[in-house]
Amino acid sequence: MKPLELAEFILSTYQKKCITPMKLQKLAYYAKVWTLVAGKDWIDVQFDKWPYGPVNSQIYHNYKKFGSCLIAPGKTQTLLGENKVALLKSILDHYVDYSAFTLSAMTHSEAPWQNTPDNTVISDDKILDYYCKQPFAKNFSNNSGELFHVLHSNAWHSFVMDMDKKDAEKYATYPSVEEFTHQGVKASDEFKKLLQNIDNLFS
Repeated sequence: MKPLELAEFILSTYQKKCITPMKLQKLAYYAKVWTLVAGKDWIDVQFDKWPYGPVNSQIYHNYKKFGSCLIAPGKTQTLLGENKVALLKSILDHYVDYSAFTLSAMTHSEAPWQNTPDNTVISDDKILDYYCKQPFAKNFSNNSGELFHVLHSNAWHSFVMDMDKKDAEKYATYPSVEEFTHQGVKASDEFKKLLQNIDNLFS
């Protein structure tokens, strides 16, 4: 999957979401990150370290005309197989509701961006070394029946910040992704309000 194919997939899949060029870059980056962690290397997209986070130059030049404005929804039909589409959506669904600046702040807090010299490629080795150690990576193992591990985003850290270890662990895993989505932290009014407040801080 080439850079513009990935970008078009994101724009066509999430037509009702507010996606700017900056947000598109971060969504594409996390799609590359977690497919790589999952052992799938079919996303042929490299990202350089730029001041506002990881950037693919081809995506940048294709969409820079939109500036900080929303990109028109994509209409390109994907030629990806069902399994690849499902994998990408299972990743992007956890990021697409964050603002561009929140996503940028998240990449800034993570070692691959921090440990890469400016304007050079964030290597696959750096990506794997860091993200394979994160709890969310356990969702891509082949162990059937394993719990769903919550993405440790800025919002999640803020949500559990004042909890003791036992209570925080309660919200770290769920029996399934469906349980998390419909009954867990992501669906709670308190968590949604917190996510919105965090986005406002970076907007």
